[in-house]
Amino acid sequence: MIKIYSWFVLAIVLLIVTNVLGRFFLDFRFDFAVDVAPQLYGALIILGASYSLSKGSHIRTDIYWKNFSDRTKAIIDLIGYGLFFPSIGILTYYSVMDSYRSISIWEKSSNTMMQLIIWPYKVSITLGLILLLVYGIQEVRKCCLRL
Repeated sequence: MIKIYSWFVLAIVLLIVTNVLGRFFLDFRFDFAVDVAPQLYGALIILGASYSLSKGSHIRTDIYWKNFSDRTKAIIDLIGYGLFFPSIGILTYYSVMDSYRSISIWEKSSNTMMQLIIWPYKVSITLGLILLLVYGIQEVRKCCLRL
């Protein structure tokens, strides 16, 4: 999975560099790069967040966290996931509805004249949110077992 993310990053860098060099040296704007780079970046962020949660690499204040017992850590995590699930659930619901609408009308980007389709981007966001919910459920199960 990490290799897929690495390829996303490489594609984003190449698209941005190509666009910048094209504008600077050739006075030419690459519409494809303008449309695709932000879409890849958004997909990378949400899919990376779900991957990070699956590997347990959270961002925490380690100066305090390492002093807590396992039971206290589990309780804090459960409280966090209690706040996490409703918000991610609502986001996922609206993302599914928006992705469905985007596919049904074959939505296109209005950023450039190229007008690329953007439903794959919206579907990747929905997939990332669903994965966040799945991995969140796994983390809650781990916290319950620690208690």
